[in-house]
Amino acid sequence: MKVEPVAIRRGDVLWICSDPSVGVEPRKTRTCVVVSNDLANRFGQAITVVPTQQFSCERAERGYMVDLRSPRSTLKVERVANVSMVMTYDRGRVVSRAGRITVDTQRAIDRALRIHLGLEEV
Repeated sequence: MKVEPVAIRRGDVLWICSDPSVGVEPRKTRTCVVVSNDLANRFGQAITVVPTQQFSCERAERGYMVDLRSPRSTLKVERVANVSMVMTYDRGRVVSRAGRITVDTQRAIDRALRIHLGLEEV
């Protein structure tokens, strides 16, 4: 019996296993926010994500970090999304779903991505 892959959507928070890793890649299972578009998420073999880190006020103030604390997401632990660490993983590394971010939080991640990638309009 063929098992259909779990639907992955932009704004999902997923547990991603990045072990074994290569070079400077993290060697652990961590939560990440999906930032790739839903067309690519539906048909592609890879997903683009930004990892989360433990929340701190100092981190949350950085232009490339986004606060994920409730009510900004459904996560039970206090986290920030670190958009300076954009990664693309094979969807086979997805372990499970951890939660979802709100539409406003997705907009904040989009702004942080534009800052990090130098895409701000002049």
